[in-house]
Amino acid sequence: MLDIKNASKIFSPGTASEHHALKNLSLHLDRGEFVTVIGSNGAGKSTLFNAICGNYWLDEGEIVLDGRDITFLSEHHRAREIGRVFQDPMKGTAPHLTIEENLALAYTRKERKPFCRAVKRRERELFQEELARYHMDLENRMKTPVGLLSGGQRQVVTLLMCTLVTPKLLLLDEHTAALDPAAAEKIMDITKEIVRENHLTAMMITHNLSSALAAGTRTIMMDEGNIILDISGRERDQMTVDELLERYAAKKKQRFDSDRALLS
Repeated sequence: MLDIKNASKIFSPGTASEHHALKNLSLHLDRGEFVTVIGSNGAGKSTLFNAICGNYWLDEGEIVLDGRDITFLSEHHRAREIGRVFQDPMKGTAPHLTIEENLALAYTRKERKPFCRAVKRRERELFQEELARYHMDLENRMKTPVGLLSGGQRQVVTLLMCTLVTPKLLLLDEHTAALDPAAAEKIMDITKEIVRENHLTAMMITHNLSSALAAGTRTIMMDEGNIILDISGRERDQMTVDELLERYAAKKKQRFDSDRALLS
């Protein structure tokens, strides 16, 4: 489904600020895999997501999605096949538009037609039915501008916008990090439900190691622009957070208290 081959990205090359954000990174995801991505700040997690989405092109390597080489495909063309939910609940929506208008805007991907603010009755009924499943009373607030919603409510709308038309790949970029614990747990449960029911191929960046091991089917750890740990199956099911930190320290060949604090 997703193949990243020898991906490299260098920022400010040839200067004192030169930074190798990705270093010959290779990764394969099968269809339906849900991979959690962990690593300390600067490990390359967001750079990887930005490269997949086309925010910038790789300096070397290639990205293939569902058999199609998208390495140099424009960002807006990739957006038709890749959904992304950001850490900031304000991103990914048009805050001045209502809930139903935001969902209608996302729904245009189905037929690749221009956005029309006149939402059809059958579309409104579909949006209400989908929102009602998550028990946040959003189905009764369809005319409310998204900018007036709470962070958790906005993330539900964004998740639905990304998945109303099933994407080939869903990227979750620390999408619960800015929420309070109760809202974060609710959004995480909704996320798992959406991914499972739609059989989505997904990747989720998180600093919460417990969530990294509890969600999805596989966990990769990044460090200095590459993948240093890749676990799945029974090994992952039986692993504790402390054991994961020990594996990280062994791979790095040294222990950093700041990394332990960040990743915990």
